[in-house]
Amino acid sequence: MNLENINPPQTEPFKRSDLLTILCILTFIGSGLASFSNLFIYLSYEEMLTIIEDYKVEIPGFEMMMSGGKRFFITGFILYTFSWVGALQMWKLKKIGFHLYTGAQIFILLLPVILIPSYPFSAFSLLFTGVFIAGYALNLKFMK
Repeated sequence: MNLENINPPQTEPFKRSDLLTILCILTFIGSGLASFSNLFIYLSYEEMLTIIEDYKVEIPGFEMMMSGGKRFFITGFILYTFSWVGALQMWKLKKIGFHLYTGAQIFILLLPVILIPSYPFSAFSLLFTGVFIAGYALNLKFMK
């Protein structure tokens, strides 16, 4: 009787690295909050405009973002949701998550530049996004 067929060799499962765990948790928080806030503003866009005008609320940069219209916020909601789902897939050690996350983040960087003509491109956002993408890329070896 051949014992190899009864007890196949055990392959060690992939283990999530500490860096991947930290990046995913930060992305769950950041993308989750951004997704929720974009959806909230989209759903209450007219009310937000009224509050800003009637009560003369001054939040630096918020008026400029509101000039992007409802399309800016629904697109932001969709992109941040893709980013969150990408992190979830990487948490499960699936490479497709890296591609979802990276694509969503690139479009998130471009979104205000495309939909808000007066919006300045943020080098800090580019650097921050690049650090996260690089951190996730370092962990691709742990993903299937």
